[in-house]
Amino acid sequence: MNLIPEPTYTEPLPLLPDTAPPTPYPLEALPALMREAVQVIAEFEQVPFAIAGQCAIGAAAHLAQTRTNAWHPGGNPAGAPCALFMLSLFGSGEGKSSARRLAFKTIDEAEREARNQHRQRCEEISIQARHLKGKAREEYMEANPLPEDPRTQYSDATFEPLAGDFIRGKPAASWDTDEGGQMLGGSSLKADTVAATLGGLTKAFDAGHFERTRSRGNAEGSGVAYNRRLSIHLLAQPVAVAEALSNPLLTGQGFLARFLFAAPDSLAGTRFITVESLSRSAYSDARMQRYWARCKEIAASPEYIDPETNEVTPPVLALDATAIRRWTDFKNDIESTLGPLGEYAGIKPFANRGAEQALRLAAVLGCFEGLEQINGDCLNRACLLARYSLSEWLRYTEVGSTSPLLKNAAYAMSWMLNPTRVDNWRTFDKTKAGKSWPPVIRPAKRRDAVLAALVEHKHLLTSNGEQFRINPRAEAAETAETAESQQRQGSHVADELRRVAESAQPAHAAYPSSADFPQSSADSPQTETQQTRGFPQNPQLPQPEPSATAHAYGGEL
Repeated sequence: MNLIPEPTYTEPLPLLPDTAPPTPYPLEALPALMREAVQVIAEFEQVPFAIAGQCAIGAAAHLAQTRTNAWHPGGNPAGAPCALFMLSLFGSGEGKSSARRLAFKTIDEAEREARNQHRQRCEEISIQARHLKGKAREEYMEANPLPEDPRTQYSDATFEPLAGDFIRGKPAASWDTDEGGQMLGGSSLKADTVAATLGGLTKAFDAGHFERTRSRGNAEGSGVAYNRRLSIHLLAQPVAVAEALSNPLLTGQGFLARFLFAAPDSLAGTRFITVESLSRSAYSDARMQRYWARCKEIAASPEYIDPETNEVTPPVLALDATAIRRWTDFKNDIESTLGPLGEYAGIKPFANRGAEQALRLAAVLGCFEGLEQINGDCLNRACLLARYSLSEWLRYTEVGSTSPLLKNAAYAMSWMLNPTRVDNWRTFDKTKAGKSWPPVIRPAKRRDAVLAALVEHKHLLTSNGEQFRINPRAEAAETAETAESQQRQGSHVADELRRVAESAQPAHAAYPSSADFPQSSADSPQTETQQTRGFPQNPQLPQPEPSATAHAYGGEL
């Protein structure tokens, strides 16, 4: 019997260099109430701790920036802003928006209420003014000026109008969006404005300073504003910001170095659900409610805003002697890695900011915990978070020299080989790619370049440049890599959870903001474990046994 031999396929060439696994997120570095909230967000929204943690810290920074200043090692009695710039990379549709929504819930609700009241008050004044004319109208408007816009959150903005709002008197705000590609890849950072925009944003970060000189007819006008506060919290798809993050100007000018960074691996393929899990809600979870209660408590506390100048002048959250010694050790330790063969030699602009980031983080954490002085424990935890960011920047820059085209090609392959769609993409034509690929790689010129790169690297096979087939070896390699990644991820996150559960928290019991609350979900008698609550088998969370319902359906739901 003659057997037809299997065709021989060429081994595909790698599109991206091998990288280290994601840095384990230091969950134990978060304050007790925040840590519990991050665990809830991770459980319910099926996102990595890094995404949930970045969102929670971003919310805390928004609340803290008008209420405390960070300690300044140079002896400035006014301290330094504790505003934070944060960037988290994660895939589309994988839960980053939902994670942000839970972390910022009380802030979003207060913002919406304030803006509704502002709109109603402006309408009332305008209605009354319409019935008046001439001098009577002028006198009425002088006696009843329109109230200042209470807006403190910007999601769809550019730098120019944002700077204009600060110059006209806005004391503090956050540029907060789950579409970070709009900011890093939008009009604010186009070639003709990028240098000025980066300079303005770095001044805002360093000293809360905004300044602008424009022609007399410019609607935005000229002006200067001192002691303002701007935090930036960006969640973005990796492919949407790849070009911006490879721009040497953003690194050379120190802009990206001011961002706390996270780029965890996707959990896709592990986010299984159960019937029991569908009956649970993060909104009714006691741990989440305690976190929201603390956020409301901070929001109700005084803001230090000068009523005459609108300058933000909060007190400094100073370091005690132990914290100063530990911060000094941290700064020196980073310095020791910056030599030619040092760990951070390739990311000096980022590492040079590490010690400063630790101080800002300590102020934000201390404000959330209600500390009157930063102690050694709080400073240590801030250093853990700062070092996590440096480790992630280091890992990311390992592929930083890779061209955006190859990053887009890798993204296209990963997208097509997703188990939910691979059956529809083993063979396809150019037109289908132009209509159905993700929008960022769909335009004809970019699509054609990506297809050519994938053919060149043997991930796609074609005989005419119009019809394409996925190289079976590329599919097999992706399947093996996904399995290995999930196993590795489950292992290091399990280790992370064990460290949290085993760590003693005696210092936290003295924090005024959390003295009456359990220190972690692991030691909380009121908190059910994930197994008893029927949560799905996410590799960063404890693994439940199959439920009775699952058995009834043959082990699948």
